[in-house]
Amino acid sequence: MKVLTHQQMRNADLAAIAAGIPALVLMENAAYALLRALEQRYMPLSEQRIAIFCGKGNNGGDGLALARLLQIHHQPKDMKVILAFEPEELSPDAARQLVMLEALEIPYSMQLPQDLAATTLAVDALLGTGMSGEPRPPIADLITLINELPLARRVAVDIPSANRVHADLIVTFAAPKPEHVMLDQPELVIAPIGIPEKFLAQAELNLITPRDLKPVGAKRALDSHKGSFGHVAVIGGAGALQMAGAAAIRAGAGWVTVYSSDPGFTIGLPDLMKGAWPPSVAGKIVAIGPGLGQSEQALVESLYLNHDGPLILDADALNVLAPLSQSTSHLRVLTPHPGEMRRLLGRELGDRIEDSSGLSKLTNSVVVLKGQRTVIAFPSGQVWINPTGSPALAKAGSGDVLTGLMAGLLSQYPSHPEQAILAAVYLHGRLGEYSHEMTSLASRLCDNLSEALGELSV
Repeated sequence: MKVLTHQQMRNADLAAIAAGIPALVLMENAAYALLRALEQRYMPLSEQRIAIFCGKGNNGGDGLALARLLQIHHQPKDMKVILAFEPEELSPDAARQLVMLEALEIPYSMQLPQDLAATTLAVDALLGTGMSGEPRPPIADLITLINELPLARRVAVDIPSANRVHADLIVTFAAPKPEHVMLDQPELVIAPIGIPEKFLAQAELNLITPRDLKPVGAKRALDSHKGSFGHVAVIGGAGALQMAGAAAIRAGAGWVTVYSSDPGFTIGLPDLMKGAWPPSVAGKIVAIGPGLGQSEQALVESLYLNHDGPLILDADALNVLAPLSQSTSHLRVLTPHPGEMRRLLGRELGDRIEDSSGLSKLTNSVVVLKGQRTVIAFPSGQVWINPTGSPALAKAGSGDVLTGLMAGLLSQYPSHPEQAILAAVYLHGRLGEYSHEMTSLASRLCDNLSEALGELSV
């Protein structure tokens, strides 16, 4: 799913209007989307005490159109339409909505009513995506007022004004915006309003949804055999190597061989094979790093530059390459947490999206910057945000499981590497959501993998 910046959304609006879709039609569609969202959650609307706070731009116009539709379809027992500015200051389309409100004799006011504290449903239509800088009075005062309403559920139109309204629900239009996917947000409804998809395709930022991950999770052919699903090699040591290998075989790899330089290393899972050291990985999907230590720099560098298949690098495999600027023509996936990312960059982190995309283009690799809202950047410039995850993943070993999942999926879908990588991140987050935040074990994350995979095939 495309994620549009504010300017990209404005460009898409203008392109749709230029193509022949009137702005008032888009606004009417947005108002109906708002109405449907309210009907699905807050019925009976006729019994609600509603306050709609409207700014002077098109966000305010959406609020005014919503007021008209509420009156037509539900006749709320009490509805207050509050303008933040004089009618003469409204944008042209918002002013047209006000005219329609007047034609239906629906009252509005710039004055705050005495009984506003009794509001049960507050609609924030003050500021939209065009706002920049800090809000000033009267907007700032109205934001404070909305947040202090003691009984109200708060619904934000497009985005919470200045990202300061404490919304219970956000209804946005056509596509999510960066703050929807990067910040902690309440329930989000993404409503189409009639902007053609071709005008939304300009975005390089995307949100992972299950429909983006096909064919991962599709039913297997009846004549499948282990050779159909690839051979994974995992190189590392100790328990981390065990967890990564177990995740790869649980994710569906045909077979998995683990390699450790420790002669005393023993396999705890009979489904895994133990390979001789030094590793022989020709023709295999390789994951290196979990439990490896930093004594194998020469091996990591050789594989990074010369292995002719996909290579996933994690943990100390990243640390021994840092800072990293070399690139290869083969698929490389870097999976740093923020500390490892700092070392790869050779500096402190700035913007997570820009840093991930920059390193991806510099090294011609896929960068999976782990953390809340994991960022996945591809050398093409496309960047994906993962919406799944949980504090249950904040335990040692969780990253090793992600490495194994990614290797296992890449081995099965060699023709769809992007979907395999994205699916590994998405499923890993879902496994965290299935787990208890405190008592979960990284070694048991894959216990719910079949259920998570089943969600992709619906």
